[in-house]
Parts: sequence; C-alpha cells; structure tokens
Amino acid sequence: MFFNPLLLDVLAGRGIEDIDAFLRDPTWNDLPDPMSIPSMEQAVDRVLRAVRDGERIAIHGDYDCDGVLGAHVLRSVLTRMGAEPLVHLPHRDDGYGLATAAVHMFSRKGTDLVITVDNGINARQAVDLARRLGIETFVVDHHLIQDRADTLAVWSPHFCGTGLAVLFAWSLVLRAGWPDNRIEKLLENLSQYAAIASVADCVPLLGGTRTLARLGLRYLAQAKHTGLRELIKASCADINRPDSHDLAFGIAPRINAAGRIRHPSLALRVFDVAQNESQARESVGALNEMNQERRQLVALHFEELARSLSEPIPAALVVYRESCPKGILGLLASKCVERWSVPAIVLAPSASAGFAVGSGRTVEGFDLIEGLKRCERFLTRFGGHKQAAGLTMPIGQIEGFEKEFVSVVESKNLPARTIPRAEGELVLAMLGPRFDEQLAQMEPFGEGNRPPVLAVRTVEVSSLKRRWVRLRQGRFSLEALCWDLDVKEGMRGDCLIEFYGKRRILRAFSEQ
Repeated sequence: MFFNPLLLDVLAGRGIEDIDAFLRDPTWNDLPDPMSIPSMEQAVDRVLRAVRDGERIAIHGDYDCDGVLGAHVLRSVLTRMGAEPLVHLPHRDDGYGLATAAVHMFSRKGTDLVITVDNGINARQAVDLARRLGIETFVVDHHLIQDRADTLAVWSPHFCGTGLAVLFAWSLVLRAGWPDNRIEKLLENLSQYAAIASVADCVPLLGGTRTLARLGLRYLAQAKHTGLRELIKASCADINRPDSHDLAFGIAPRINAAGRIRHPSLALRVFDVAQNESQARESVGALNEMNQERRQLVALHFEELARSLSEPIPAALVVYRESCPKGILGLLASKCVERWSVPAIVLAPSASAGFAVGSGRTVEGFDLIEGLKRCERFLTRFGGHKQAAGLTMPIGQIEGFEKEFVSVVESKNLPARTIPRAEGELVLAMLGPRFDEQLAQMEPFGEGNRPPVLAVRTVEVSSLKRRWVRLRQGRFSLEALCWDLDVKEGMRGDCLIEFYGKRRILRAFSEQ
C-alpha cells in the first residue's frame, strides 16, 4: 500500500529505520520469548506446583491502573487453571508496595504463596516477615529501585506491570501444555488490559510494549468481558475503534479514580466475571462519579497551588500541600509540568506522623529517578521510572531537598520548552479516510511514540465553538480542540496541530 510520504518523513525523523516493521500489523511472534525474561522459568514452575498441590495463592496488586489490571490478569489466568486466588489491593493510605500488615493478613488466611505485581522489589522487611511466617513470595515488576528484597523477581523495565503479567500468563499456559488455539484466545483477552496499562503508566511505547499494546488495541473493540465493554461505552469516543487517546483520557482515569478517591477494589469489581450487564453498568457508573469528583478536586487544588507560586518559576518545582488528598498528587505534578515545563514534585502529609509523601513527574530530557538518587540523603524511600516517581521523606527535610533538587535540575541545562516542534508540513487537502487509517498504524501514541505535530500554513479561523476551532485552508477545513490559545474568528496565520488518534489539537497559532 502506498503510504503518505509526510507520515513516512515523521517516522524517519524519529530515527525509525525499519519503517515497514514499525507499521505492519503485529503478531504474537513479534513479541520476545516470555521465557527469556529473568526468573520467569523458576516463577512459572513454582506457580504450576502451587496449582497442582492446591496451595493457597494470593495476588497483591497496587492502587493504580497498572496494579489493578495486573492483578486482574493474574487472577484471570490462575482461575482458568483451576486455582482460587485471593486478591488484595492496598488503600493508598497503606503506602506503596507489600506491607507487613498485608503479610500478616495473608498469614491469617493460610496463604502459601504471594505474587506481587507492580509493587517494586524492595520490600525487604515484608518479604523477610513472610518467609518467617512460612509464606513464599515472588515479584512481577518493572520499576527502577533503590534496593532489592531477597526474593524471586520476574523483572523487566521494558514492560509495565500488566504487560509482564500477560507474559507471565503466557509462559504459564505454555508450560502447562495448553493447545495453541486456547492460548491465543487467552492472549487476545489479556492483551487488552496490557494496552490500557501500557498507555496509562507512561511506559515507552517501543519494542515489545508497543507490539503488545497494538495487539491489545486490535482486540479491545471486540471486547467480550461485560465490565470492560461497559467501561468502553462510558469512556471512548468511538466504541468500535478505541485509540490511545481513549485509553489515556477515558478508560485509565476512571480506573485510577477508584484508588485516588476511595479504594482500588471498586475498579477491580468492574472486571469481575460474575457481573451481569446491569451490575457492570452500576460498577462503571460508580467509577464515572469518582472520576468526576477527582476532576473537581484537581481543578480546585491546582488553582490554589498556582496562586501560591511566585514568579519567576524555578528550574524545578517542589510543592508541599498541607491539606491535599494523596490520591491527586501525581495529577497535580503532571499539571505543573504541563503549565510550566519543569520537573515537579508535589507533597502532602503522610499517614505516618512527621513524614510527607509525594509524586513527581518530569519533562523530556530529565530522568526523574536519577535526579532523586542525587538527593537520596533527604529521602526515606523512593521508586518509579524515568517519567514518574513516588517518594517519602521527613517533613523537616523538604526545604533541604527542594534546594538540592532544583540545583540538580539546573545543572542539566534543560532547554526552555515553548511550543512543540513541527515534524512536517500538512496541506489540508491531504486529509481523509486514508490519512486517518495510516495515522492509526502509528498508534498507540504516548511515551516514546508521541502524536505527530504538523505545521499547517495560511489557514483562517472560520468558527469557534466552546473548545473547538474550525480552520480553513482554501476549500478544505479541519476541526481541532483548542485548550488555552487566544484565537478569534477571522484570524489568519500558520498553526501547529497535534494528531492524537481521531483528535486534532491546536498547539500553536501564529497570526499573520
């Protein structure tokens, strides 16, 4: 098929050498051998033994989208294999990772084996306690860490937690001798959750993660799970063809809202296979309400945060919010990055007296984990990945940490970010179904594979309606979302448009 040369130029400009391989429809054979992941073979053998011997297996997930969906994936495959796993998702107030309180709870329930997913691998104290209580543990995770517990770890930084859970499920059923057609059906089902989590968790959408996410997106439109179908109906602009924008701004925020506002188990309930259509609709409705509450909280607290800052904004932001809900700290940090284009960490009081917990987000070119490592003398603990991190510190250390963190960022001499860089020039006459189809082959968009930004010359703003602007070039036109640009009807000039799936977003307008 003849491919639009503009889109080919965009891919070439991103350093993608084998464009055919990047664009062709992926197959399961394009993924790495799941058994090649360190410790996968030992972990698979241990779980198969536990299933065969009727041991009590527990799954410990996390309170965010990746942790919820990773737990669901492990629950799904173990249930299909005849086990009855106990699933535990912590409340955000319990803190991140496997805690000793959870280990005691597992012990009381007679647990033999605990599998953690998306929890990091540095819970030394909890793992040691589990061992003393006769409970084995192993970890499925992708985070970069300070320290490592003495436990089996299926670990890779190249997939999100849910993606690794899917690869673990694949390895499990391969070793169990399932027939190929049954394995493929399982993977079609589970890859849908990996697609959502990969986009939600800011994992670079390259290599195996991109392949798995593309496969999942393909099957998401045909989702058979009642709860997932209801979630798609509530979240996606086109339920017959969800794209990465739907995942990032529709599905994932609703799943995350449960852990941010109340409890992540409310999100996991959506994926309970026992639910009928009416129950699934009710569960998704509850997520919608929590997501709306989350949006209102973020708007309120960000407005207050913005008013509290004075110009000029430093090279990095460290903000302590005395009364801020912990569930929205990461969202506030993201909005700080969006507004001021600097790395940002937002902190609030911890449930432990005298301590603060925080979430950080960063800009292109600054590795957040490396930055925190250079300030670790102020920190009690931290972890995450290059783009996003969580941390805990004594409240009395915040001022010293802020000075050092800002100094670390200043030393990087990051370029000032003003407007996006155009990757090519678009003539509106080129648009149409074929352009949209070919753009869709570049999906999913997100970290590591940003939506293309294209320049459009000599356009006129022909109409404005709420957040939508219609741009005309000759007899051709395009409608785009316009968030915070001061454009008026009748203006003429050049613009930059971001092509994010089926949505076009006006990023800059230069009046002539």
